[in-house]
Amino acid sequence: MRNLLSTAAVVALTTASSAFAADLPMKAPPASSLLFSWTGCYIGASIGGVFSEDGTTGRSGNTNSFSSAGFVGGGQIGCDYQFAPGWVVGAEGRAAGTSLRNSHPATVTNLVTLVTLPSQFTLSNDFLASATARLGYSFANRWLLFARGGAAWTRERADDAFTLVSGRFVDPQGSLTRTGWTVGGGVEWAFAPHWSTTLEYNFYDFGARGTTLFDSIGTTVTLLSLKDTIHEVTAGVNYRF
Repeated sequence: MRNLLSTAAVVALTTASSAFAADLPMKAPPASSLLFSWTGCYIGASIGGVFSEDGTTGRSGNTNSFSSAGFVGGGQIGCDYQFAPGWVVGAEGRAAGTSLRNSHPATVTNLVTLVTLPSQFTLSNDFLASATARLGYSFANRWLLFARGGAAWTRERADDAFTLVSGRFVDPQGSLTRTGWTVGGGVEWAFAPHWSTTLEYNFYDFGARGTTLFDSIGTTVTLLSLKDTIHEVTAGVNYRF
C-alpha cells in the first residue's frame, strides 16, 4: 500500500508540473530573428575614386577635351523611413574632398593680333557635395538596393599659363563654385544592429559655363564654355541611430 501511494504521488506531481508549464507564456524569439527596420537616421564616412570628363572652348573657337582620375573621401548624413515591408524612402547630404586634377597642353589666341600661343591649361576639383533623395527596396532582411538623385556642387580651380610674345610669363587663374545635378545608385548592408556598409556609383553633371581667367597685371583668358562631368564610385560605413 505504501509503494502504491508513493507511485500515485509521483504521477500527480508530474501531471501538475506539465499543466503548469503549459500555462506559462512562450519564450520570445531571439532578437536576431526579428526583421530589420531601416527607419531612422545615420551618419558615416566614405572613400573611393573619381573620374572626370571635361572640355573647354575659347573665344577664338579653340576646343579642348580632357579627362582625369583621382581619389575622393568625405562624410554623409541622412535619414530613412520604411513605409512598407520592402520599400524605403530617405534623404542624404554628402560632402567630400577630391584630388581631381588635370593639366594638358592647349592654345590661346589674341583676338586683336590673331597671334596663337601654346599654353598649359590646368583644372582641378577640390570639393564635391550633394543633397539627394533616395528610394530603396529592402530584400533578404538586411540588404537595401537604392537609387538617388538631386542637386550637386563642386569647386573648380583653373589656370592657363603661357608666355607672351614679349617673353613675359603669365598665368591667368580663376576659382568658382558650380551647381549641377547628380543621379546614382547602390546597395547597403546592415551587418549589425546599428551599423551598415554601402557600395555605390554616382554621376555628376555641372553643365557648360563661360568663365574668365585673369592675373594681377590684367592678362585675361575668356572661355566661352567650361564643361565638367564627374563619375564617382565609393564604399562607406554608416552608424544608424
